[in-house]
Formats: sequence, structure tokens, C-alpha cells
Amino acid sequence: MLKTRFLVAFFILFNVAAQAQKTETFIINPSKSLVKWAGKKIVGGNTEGTILVSKGSLDFASKQLKSGEIVMDATSINSEKASPRLVAHLKNQDFFDVEKHPTASFVITSVKAGNNPQVTGKMTIKGITKELSFPAQITYGKDSVVAKASGIKVNRTLFDVKYRSGSIFSGLGDGAIEDDFVLDITLVSDKK
Repeated sequence: MLKTRFLVAFFILFNVAAQAQKTETFIINPSKSLVKWAGKKIVGGNTEGTILVSKGSLDFASKQLKSGEIVMDATSINSEKASPRLVAHLKNQDFFDVEKHPTASFVITSVKAGNNPQVTGKMTIKGITKELSFPAQITYGKDSVVAKASGIKVNRTLFDVKYRSGSIFSGLGDGAIEDDFVLDITLVSDKK
């Protein structure tokens, strides 16, 4: 009888622990999600725009973000403020070479919990993968999740985007472009 009670208690505790760690997957809704980007010259001239989210998912356990992936459509790089010529230049081999590399991605490898969780993962641009960390704001809901991160600095030269980089080329003067560009990410996800 004692063995039976012990086994029942163990089974209940095991099920409670399993339910607490049950992974919930939320699928990113591309029509409600967006990545904003901004870059600038060393002297004057900010440029900003958007890039569309293709797909992705976020995984949670006990209402905490644990892992996930976002895939961005590099061919969708756009800017309402920049000329079509500049947008076309951003898409060519000098910058993101979207014909050869039509997507960019970020895969979450770890999350340090807190009010603004610290998200760490692998960013892939132009087929080159580098680690990136940033704080995020996560609003967890039963049926949907909103994840936001602002001011994410990405050093473009690490991804072989070297055009007019003052840290690589000398004598560029006012034509130099800062190595860092900045991303603001908003992801809206629905429960799978």
C-alpha cells in the first residue's frame, strides 16, 4: 500500500513538473511583424527603412521565452525616405547582395530571464553567422505574444558589408558610412 501511494505521489509530481515545463510554440505572424533599420554616414545623412519578416516562431516554457527563430526577407529592404537608387544599392553586392542571399535570420540560443530578458542568438546575414545579444520586452498572452527589441546595434563589417567603412578604408572623408546599423524588431506571434 505504501509503495502504491509513493508511486501515485511520484506520478502526480512528475506530471505537474512536466506541465510546468511544457513548451508552447507561438508562430510569428508576418503581416503584423516588422523590422525597422537605420544607418548613417559619419557626417550627416541618416537613412532608415523596413524589412519584412518572412516567418518564424517563439518557444516558451512557464511563460518565459526559451528559444525561437525569425527569418527576414532581405529582398524586401525598403525606405520611404531614401531614393529608389539607394534602395537598389542596398540590395546589390556592395551591401546585402540579396540575389545571392535573399534571407537573413536570427536564431535564439539562450534567454536570461528578467523584466527585460537578455536574448542571445546567432544572426546570419549574407551567409555569415555571428553571435548577438540584446534586451527585449516580451508580452505573454494565452493566445498571442508580442516581442519587441529596440536599438539593436549590428556591425555590418562582421557580415562582409564593407562598403565605405571608415574602419576598413582610408580617405573616405564625408563619404564614410558608420559600421553599425540599428534594428528595431516587433514580432507578433499566435499560439500554434
